[in-house]
Amino acid sequence: MEVPTTPDERPKAPHQRFVAPDERLEAFGNQLINVHAWLREELAGLRGDVEAHLAGRSSQPRELSAHCLAFCSALERHHTGEDAVAFPALAEQFPQLRPVLQELTRDHRIISDILRRLQNLLDSLGEHDSARPRDVQAELDGLAALMESHFTYEERKIAAALGALDIPGWGDAPPAFLLAASTDAGDHASHH
Repeated sequence: MEVPTTPDERPKAPHQRFVAPDERLEAFGNQLINVHAWLREELAGLRGDVEAHLAGRSSQPRELSAHCLAFCSALERHHTGEDAVAFPALAEQFPQLRPVLQELTRDHRIISDILRRLQNLLDSLGEHDSARPRDVQAELDGLAALMESHFTYEERKIAAALGALDIPGWGDAPPAFLLAASTDAGDHASHH
């Protein structure tokens, strides 16, 4: 089965007229892009907090750690949901995407490692520690670069296919990895 890139390119069964896709399903590709935009904004906010801390303007280390925990949890939840729910469904319905999905899963592991290092750095940050915030900033810079590359690649390669998935129940309740915020992400991540 070929991966559709637009609704007009979706495969049609022989001798059947084209039936417009369910708009709720079509929106899943767009929801992926929206949650990525939200995660980018959250990361920018965290980076801003670290920069403010480095400049001595604000953010106690405990607040930075809490903000990071909320952001890291949201990003991990998104990637875990993709790995557990979306990617297997995409691999089944679009087998030609399997190499792309494997690459994206590998990125998720690398990002997860960065998130662990970042959280450990922030957890050990002291009030008058000038070296650790620079390490945090370096990790955030690396994370931002990888996330941007990953999100752009993922959106280009799977957003249309995600919108074409036929998964019972998704139309009524989108899976958590397509949601920008949840109660688990904490107040900071959902309102920052």
